[in-house]
Order: sequence, then C-alpha cells, then structure tokens
Amino acid sequence: MAVQRAQEGLARWQAHCFEQVSSVPLSGAEITLLLLIGSGGRSKSIKELARFTNRVDIPNIQYSLRKLASAGLTCKKGAGRSGVSYSLTKEGARVAGKMKSVREHLLLEALADRPGLASLMEGAQEVLEELTELYETNAHTAGAGSKP
Repeated sequence: MAVQRAQEGLARWQAHCFEQVSSVPLSGAEITLLLLIGSGGRSKSIKELARFTNRVDIPNIQYSLRKLASAGLTCKKGAGRSGVSYSLTKEGARVAGKMKSVREHLLLEALADRPGLASLMEGAQEVLEELTELYETNAHTAGAGSKP
C-alpha cells in the first residue's frame, strides 16, 4: 500500500507542478510521458515509453500521446508499427524545461527541511527496482494459475 500511496502522491505533485507552467489539463501519467519524450535528446517509440514506465496498456498510452499532440506539446514522426516515434515540439520543450525547473526547485526545497532523506531515497530506489522485478516475475506465475 505504501508504494501505491507514494505513486498517487507523486502523480498529484506532478500535476500541481505542471499547473504552474501550463494551463493544459494533463494527468500524472501524461506528464510522465511528456517528460520521458523530452529526456535523452531523441524521439521515443511507444514500446520505449511503455518499457520506461512499466506499462502494458498501449491503447491508453496512444490516447495520452494523441492528447499531448493535440495540445501542441508533442509531434509524431514516421509510419507503420515500428517506424513511429514521438518528440517534443518547441512549446513542449519549453513546458518540459520549465516543469523540470519547478520540480527540482520544489524537491530541493523539501529536502532541505529533511536532512538524510536524500540518502534514504537512493536506497529506496534500489529497493523499488528490485520490487518491480519481483512483481514482473511473479505476475507471470500468477497468470499461470498458481494459487497459495
């Protein structure tokens, strides 16, 4: 439950940060996609976005990508199943850059009031990666009809 609560808290926090830089109404998941598309300096495919976010709901990702494009934040390049990629428009890059600055400022401000939390977060990141792998492995077992 703590992981789910943290995820929901992050989504609300991202939405709050995003409201400071844009009037486009986006969900936490859509903001995450926007930021991922802008990271690394190159366009991303749907498969990459799904893998980075550990999502399998491709139709929902596609819906979010259409929403980002209609808001003028992203653009689609290429055609076919494997040739499509998404990148930020000038406006998308501007908004994502401002979003990154707002998040960093607010996070650094919050961490200043909680000494030691940054090192705890580094350890938590390792635990969460292991937990994600464990869930993925066990999802296949649960899907095969294994019962306690």
